Amino acid sequence: MSLLRRGARGKSPAQPPEALSARRWVWLGVLVLVVSFLAALIATAPLTLLRVPAQALPAGVQLTPLTGTFWRGQWALSVPQTAPLRVTTQLQLRSLLWLTPTWRVHIQGAGVDLSARVAATRQHIQLAELQAQLSMASPLLKLLTAWPLGGTLQVQGDARLHRAPTGWVLTAAAGTALWQNAQMTTTAPLLLGDIQAVARLDAAKLTLTLTPQASATAPLSGALTLTSGWPIATAPAIRGSLKPTAQASPALAQQLGLLGRPDASGAIVVQGVLPGRY
Repeated sequence: MSLLRRGARGKSPAQPPEALSARRWVWLGVLVLVVSFLAALIATAPLTLLRVPAQALPAGVQLTPLTGTFWRGQWALSVPQTAPLRVTTQLQLRSLLWLTPTWRVHIQGAGVDLSARVAATRQHIQLAELQAQLSMASPLLKLLTAWPLGGTLQVQGDARLHRAPTGWVLTAAAGTALWQNAQMTTTAPLLLGDIQAVARLDAAKLTLTLTPQASATAPLSGALTLTSGWPIATAPAIRGSLKPTAQASPALAQQLGLLGRPDASGAIVVQGVLPGRY
């Protein structure tokens, strides 16, 4: 009899469904409070606590936090031989729920206006909705070529970077660019009209196609395609044809003549490699 009583005392009484439901709501409330606290802590953390590792940026480039918080801050982007660019970042708090912090980034400076949505994990950085307007005469683009350039460049695209032992490596990208009122100065200023560029990087292969836009005043017609492995280690292959129109300047027609002999239609076939240091 005593054993039966002891067993009856050891058995927990069944809890009513109302108590179980109330307990679940309590735990859910605690979880919401914890997540809200962590989000608030992250959002209000001073931006100056952050440091961008040098290996995460190209050589000579520095990104320095100036003021603000982890949620919204102001940075200085320093590039060799140019004035620092102003960078504004704003964290999208909803992205924390998916453990993929995402910022809206805006970069401004001399001849540079760029915005993008940047999502980051420990192994990847994803750039989406990239839009940029660049002056080809800006100090930033002057670093890319020894020839003075003119006009404006409008860019749209997406890109993905992967963390490697040596830093972040671009592994995939796709985008378009329109070079309006394109101009290049070699021995003389050359007016090139408007040029459309379509680029794609996939499976370690880079493809870039340049097409002069047709118009009543276009000085060029044709297209050039550049292909290369990625990262670029050897001279990229380039092929296609260009044809000066009746609106081409004598200086432009003369420079095109250096690329090769025109065929029966007047188009100059280009086939070879792009000279340079790789």
